[in-house]
Amino acid sequence: MIRICLAATTAALVAGCSMTPTVTKVSTTMTPSEIHEAGLVCRQLVPIDSNVPRTICASETAWASYDARARLATDELLAKGKELGNAFGRP
Repeated sequence: MIRICLAATTAALVAGCSMTPTVTKVSTTMTPSEIHEAGLVCRQLVPIDSNVPRTICASETAWASYDARARLATDELLAKGKELGNAFGRP
């Protein structure tokens, strides 16, 4: 159980913070209507070194790619955790 919790926590940190989607337009002065017209989708992500969320706007294609990479990184990390065995030496 400890192994699963550790792997899940590590996966969330690695997947959520190590990847940033490709941003199609960088601006801090865009209005919500301009964001919508540009076809961007905004999400709030919290960097690993901060508690302050950042708003990142990217295209739907970029977010789909980001989500796929995050799922893949999480799956790989969980598979690696299963290979390592239990922390207390039990199978």
